[in-house]
Amino acid sequence: MLKNYFITAINNLIKNKLYSAINIAGLAIGLAACIVIALYVRDQTSYDKQWKDHDRIYRVNFIATLPGKEPVTFPMVPLPAMPQLEEYFKDKIVQSTRTFSVDMMIDTGSTRFEDKIIRVDPAFIDMFQFNIIAGSLESTISEPKNIALSRESANRHFGSQDPIGKVITVSIGDFSTDYKVTAVYSIPGNSILDIPLLALLDDTNFPSTIKSWHTLNTHAYFQLKEGVDIDTLKHLVPAFIDKYIDISEVISDPGLKASDIEAFDFQRLVTAHLESPWDTFRAGGNKTVVISFAGISLLVLLIGCINFTILTTAKATQRAREVAMRKVVGAKRKQLIVQFLGESIFIVLLSMILSMGVVEIMLPIFESIVGKTFSLNYASPSTFIPLLALLIIVGISGGLYPAFILSGFRPGDTLKANQSKETRGSMSLRNILVIFQFSISIILIISTGVIYAQMQYSMNRDPGYNKENLLVINPVGMDLKYINKITTLKHDLLNVADISNVGLSQVQPSYQQNQGNIAFTQMGQPETTYILPDTGIDYDYFKTYQIPIVAGRDYSMERDLPEPKFDMMTTTIGGNQSKELLERSIIVNEKAARELGFSSAEEAVGKILNSTTFNNINYTIIGVAADNHIFSLNALPRAEVYPLEPDQVTVVTIRFQGSPKKIIKEFNKVWEKVMGEVEYSAVFVDQLIAQEFQQEQTEEKILISFSILAILIACMGLFGSAVFTVERRTREIGLRKVMGAKVKNIVNLLLWQFSKPVILANIIAWPVAIFVMQYWLERFPYRFNPLLIISICLVSGSIALAIAWFTVAGNTTRVAKSNPIHALRYE
Repeated sequence: MLKNYFITAINNLIKNKLYSAINIAGLAIGLAACIVIALYVRDQTSYDKQWKDHDRIYRVNFIATLPGKEPVTFPMVPLPAMPQLEEYFKDKIVQSTRTFSVDMMIDTGSTRFEDKIIRVDPAFIDMFQFNIIAGSLESTISEPKNIALSRESANRHFGSQDPIGKVITVSIGDFSTDYKVTAVYSIPGNSILDIPLLALLDDTNFPSTIKSWHTLNTHAYFQLKEGVDIDTLKHLVPAFIDKYIDISEVISDPGLKASDIEAFDFQRLVTAHLESPWDTFRAGGNKTVVISFAGISLLVLLIGCINFTILTTAKATQRAREVAMRKVVGAKRKQLIVQFLGESIFIVLLSMILSMGVVEIMLPIFESIVGKTFSLNYASPSTFIPLLALLIIVGISGGLYPAFILSGFRPGDTLKANQSKETRGSMSLRNILVIFQFSISIILIISTGVIYAQMQYSMNRDPGYNKENLLVINPVGMDLKYINKITTLKHDLLNVADISNVGLSQVQPSYQQNQGNIAFTQMGQPETTYILPDTGIDYDYFKTYQIPIVAGRDYSMERDLPEPKFDMMTTTIGGNQSKELLERSIIVNEKAARELGFSSAEEAVGKILNSTTFNNINYTIIGVAADNHIFSLNALPRAEVYPLEPDQVTVVTIRFQGSPKKIIKEFNKVWEKVMGEVEYSAVFVDQLIAQEFQQEQTEEKILISFSILAILIACMGLFGSAVFTVERRTREIGLRKVMGAKVKNIVNLLLWQFSKPVILANIIAWPVAIFVMQYWLERFPYRFNPLLIISICLVSGSIALAIAWFTVAGNTTRVAKSNPIHALRYE
C-alpha cells in the first residue's frame, strides 16, 4: 500500500510539472530563509552558555544618577568593589573575579605589536573554563610575571613557533617589564569575554587613583550560591554603597548619600550580549533585532507555506473524481487521509532537500552582511530535530484540506457532475491566503523603505560641525615618542599645502564612550554641584572642526594657559594634598551653559567655575561653543566642557582640500619623518559616521533580501493560482471571444480579479507597517517627516500591484489570444 501511495505521489508530481516546480521551489526558498536566520538567532543567543553554572554567573554594572540627569549604566566598576562585595555577601557568593584591561606594546624580539593584556583574579580560571592548547593557566596565575596568550595572539606574535617558555617585553609609555609565556588557550564558543593575553591581577602596587572608588576601570563577575535569589543582594546594595563610598570626595552636598547617586546592578552574564544597549565598550548584539530577524524569517517561511497550501488546495480540487473513483472501488476515508498527508509530507521533504542547497548559496551572502561566520551540521540533533519537526508540521498543514475535505466528498455527486469539484470554500481560502501573503510582502517593502529613508535622513543631517574633508589619526598604543613629538607633527602637517587646519583632541568623532567628568560648583554657590563630561582639546580644535563659538571667544595661545599635567596635581581625589589654587580658562557648549543655570550663552561668559574634582582650579568661562553631534549623530547633543590640554591629547584631526588619496600620501611622508616606526590608524570622519549606523544598515540589507524573497515566493504562488484560474475559466474565455470580447477586455477582467486581493492586502498592511515602523523610529531622536511614510506606503502598494500584474499578465494574455475553438473543446 505504501508503495502504491508513493507511486501515486510521483505520478502526480510528474503530471503537474509546473505546479510541482512552483510548490517545491517556493517552499524551499522559505525553508532556506528560515534556516539561515535560525543559525543567526542560535549564534546570538548562545553567548556565555558554555560555562559551568552559567545561570549563576553575574556581571556587576555601575549605575550613576548625577543630579539633574538620567541614570547612566556602565559595565565597569571601581577596582576595590568586587572584593568588598564578595566579603559583604560571603554567605551568598561562591566566588568572584575581576578583569583589568590595559593596552600595551608587546615585543617578542622579532615582532612588536600593540595588544590588550587582561589581568584577572585567580578565581577567573575556575569560573570560565578555557580550552588549554599548551601550558597551564594555573602556572600563569601563580606568578605576577607569567602570561598566557590566546591562540590568535600567539599566532600574531610568534607565528608557527612554540611560545611556551618564551620571554616577551611588555611596555606602556616609558614603563616596561618582562613576562614569561606559560600557556596558550582558546575561548570555547561565543563569549563577551575578550582576552587576547591573560595575566594575574596584582593590585597591591597600583597607585591610589586607580584603586579609587570613584574610578570605573574593572569588569567584575561573581557566581551566586545555588538557591540564592539575586534580588536579596540587590535590596542590600544601597547599604553597602553608603558603607564603603564617601561621596563627599566628589560632590560637596551634605544632603546627598552615596546611594542616592550610585548603584550596582547584577546582570546575568548570559543576557549581557543581547541586553546591554548602553554598553559602548564592546560591539554587543541587540535583542530586538534578533527577535525581529526571527520574526521576519518565520514570515517568509509562512509565505512559503501559504504558497504551498494555495497550490495544493488548487490542484486537490482537480482530484475530486480520482477520490470518488477510489471510494467506489472500496477505499476508506482513513486511507485517503493518509495518502494525501503522505503526499504533502513527501513534497515538503523534496523542498527541504532543495532548501539545503539554497542555504549553501545564501549563507556566504548572509555572512558578509552580518559580519559573522556560521556552520550548519545537519547530523547534529540540534539541527536534525527542528528540521524534522518543521517537515512534519508544514507537511501536515499543507495536506489538511485535501486530506479531510476531499476525502469527505460523496462519490455520486462528484461523478454525476462529470467535472472537478471546486467549492466556494476552497476559492475563498485561496483568496484569503493570497491576501495574507501579499500583506506580509508589502509590510516588508514598506519597512525597507522607511529604514532607508531614515538612514539617509540621519546620515545627511547637519552634525553641528563641517564633517567634510576631515581625516582623523589615532596612535596605536600610548608611545611616549608619539606624545612628545605631537607638537612637531602638527607643525609639519600645517606646512603641507593641502592641509588648512590641524586640531588635537582627546577622542575622535562618533566615539560614544564617556572619557570622564569634572565636578563643578559656581563661584558663590558651593552647595550646588554640577557634573559635566569633559573633552580635552588644543587651541585649534574648534577651527579645525568649524564649530561656531556663539558667545565669547576661542582659546588663544597668547591669553590662555593649558591645563596642568596630571603629575603636577594631587594623586588623591578630594584629599588634603591639594596644591595652590590655579586659574584657568574653559569653553563650554550651549547645553552645558543651560545645565549650569545660565539663561543665555552670553550670560555664561565670564562666570567662574570651581573644580571640585581636584579642588585646586578655578575656571573662567571664556566662550560658549555651539551644540554639536561629534560624539554621536544618532543622539541628542550632550553637555560638554572643553578644558585646554594640548600636551595631553593624542587624536589628530586634519582638515584638508583636494583628493583623499593624495592627503593620505602626504600625511605618510610627514609621519615617517617625525614619528618613524610608531604605528597609527587613519580614518575619514564620514566613514566614522557611516560606521555609527552599521547596525541599521545591516537591518536594511536583511530586510531588502527578505522582502525580495517574500515577493518572489508570493509571486510564484500568485502565478500558480493564476494558471489554475485561467485553466478553470478556459471555456468561459472562449465563449466571451465568440460573443465579441476583445483580448484587452478579457485580460483586464482577469487582472482585476487578481488585483482585488492585492488591494485588500494593501489596506491590511499599511496600518500594521506604519505602527511597527513608528515603534522602530523611536530609537532615533531625530526622525524624518512621518507623513513621508504615507508616500512610502503608496509606492510599496504600487510596486506590489505592478508585480502582481506582471506575474499574471503573460499567462492571461496567452490564453486570451488563443483560438476559441480550442477553448470550447476544453473539458
